[in-house]
Amino acid sequence: MSTRHAARAAAPNTAHIRQKPTASLQSKIDRVRHARAKIAQRITSGEEWMLPLLKRFNTELARLEETQDLLLQATEIANHAAPHRAA
Repeated sequence: MSTRHAARAAAPNTAHIRQKPTASLQSKIDRVRHARAKIAQRITSGEEWMLPLLKRFNTELARLEETQDLLLQATEIANHAAPHRAA
């Protein structure tokens, strides 16, 4: 076994920590907003049967934005707690 492989085998397993947990969430929010805008355009052009779909996208957008707010709040709390732990 080479030295590199031995070192890798002896190294403790580390957890994968996402640096930006809101990045993928933001892309989901952007997709929902884009789809909602398209649906709104079709509704205003007379396709009122899409109203339940607009309602569903509004609900989904609210849920995603709430999750994003909670993640940002958790990050702020963790960043504020880190200096106190180090002391």
